[in-house]
Amino acid sequence: MENKKSYTDMMKASAMTRKKHAEKSVLDIYIDMVIHESILTTRRADLLEAIDAALDCKDETLFMKLTDELTQLSCHYG
Repeated sequence: MENKKSYTDMMKASAMTRKKHAEKSVLDIYIDMVIHESILTTRRADLLEAIDAALDCKDETLFMKLTDELTQLSCHYG
Protein backbone atom coordinates (compact mmCIF):
# COMPACT_ATOMS: atom_id res chain seq x y z
CA MET A 1 0.00 0.00 0.00
CA GLU A 2 1.38 3.40 -0.99
CA ASN A 3 1.65 6.20 1.53
CA LYS A 4 0.31 9.23 -0.37
CA LYS A 5 -0.30 12.60 1.21
CA SER A 6 -3.56 14.36 0.70
CA TYR A 7 -3.70 17.69 -1.09
CA THR A 8 -4.32 19.44 2.26
CA ASP A 9 -1.25 17.81 3.82
CA MET A 10 0.89 18.85 0.87
CA MET A 11 -0.36 22.46 1.09
CA LYS A 12 0.34 22.59 4.84
CA ALA A 13 3.85 21.25 4.31
CA SER A 14 4.46 23.74 1.52
CA ALA A 15 3.25 26.64 3.66
CA MET A 16 5.50 25.61 6.55
CA THR A 17 8.50 25.37 4.22
CA ARG A 18 7.83 28.86 2.85
CA LYS A 19 7.39 30.26 6.36
CA LYS A 20 10.70 28.77 7.55
CA HIS A 21 12.45 30.12 4.45
CA ALA A 22 11.00 33.61 5.04
CA GLU A 23 12.09 33.56 8.69
CA LYS A 24 15.60 32.56 7.63
CA SER A 25 15.71 35.43 5.14
CA VAL A 26 14.64 37.96 7.78
CA LEU A 27 17.31 36.63 10.12
CA ASP A 28 19.95 36.99 7.38
CA ILE A 29 18.87 40.59 6.78
CA TYR A 30 19.04 41.35 10.50
CA ILE A 31 22.54 39.86 10.76
CA ASP A 32 23.70 41.94 7.79
CA MET A 33 22.27 45.07 9.39
CA VAL A 34 24.11 44.43 12.65
CA ILE A 35 27.40 43.79 10.84
CA HIS A 36 27.09 46.91 8.68
CA GLU A 37 26.16 49.05 11.70
CA SER A 38 29.23 47.78 13.53
CA ILE A 39 31.50 48.55 10.58
CA LEU A 40 29.96 52.01 10.19
CA THR A 41 30.36 52.84 13.87
CA THR A 42 33.98 51.70 13.88
CA ARG A 43 34.85 53.61 10.71
CA ARG A 44 33.19 56.76 12.04
CA ALA A 45 35.09 56.51 15.34
CA ASP A 46 38.38 56.00 13.47
CA LEU A 47 37.73 59.03 11.29
CA LEU A 48 36.87 61.22 14.27
CA GLU A 49 40.06 60.14 16.03
CA ALA A 50 42.14 60.85 12.92
CA ILE A 51 40.46 64.26 12.55
CA ASP A 52 41.39 65.11 16.13
CA ALA A 53 44.98 64.08 15.46
CA ALA A 54 45.08 66.21 12.31
CA LEU A 55 43.81 69.18 14.30
CA ASP A 56 46.46 68.60 16.96
CA CYS A 57 49.16 68.53 14.28
CA LYS A 58 47.60 71.53 12.49
CA ASP A 59 47.57 69.53 9.23
CA GLU A 60 44.91 71.35 7.22
CA THR A 61 45.05 69.14 4.10
CA LEU A 62 44.67 65.94 6.11
CA PHE A 63 41.88 67.53 8.14
CA MET A 64 40.00 68.51 4.99
CA LYS A 65 40.46 65.05 3.45
CA LEU A 66 39.23 63.27 6.58
CA THR A 67 36.24 65.57 7.07
CA ASP A 68 35.26 64.99 3.44
CA GLU A 69 35.41 61.22 4.07
CA LEU A 70 33.28 61.64 7.19
CA THR A 71 30.77 63.75 5.28
CA GLN A 72 30.54 61.14 2.49
CA LEU A 73 30.15 58.37 5.05
CA SER A 74 27.32 60.28 6.73
CA CYS A 75 25.61 61.00 3.40
CA HIS A 76 25.76 57.40 2.21
CA TYR A 77 24.88 55.62 5.44
CA GLY A 78 23.22 58.21 7.64
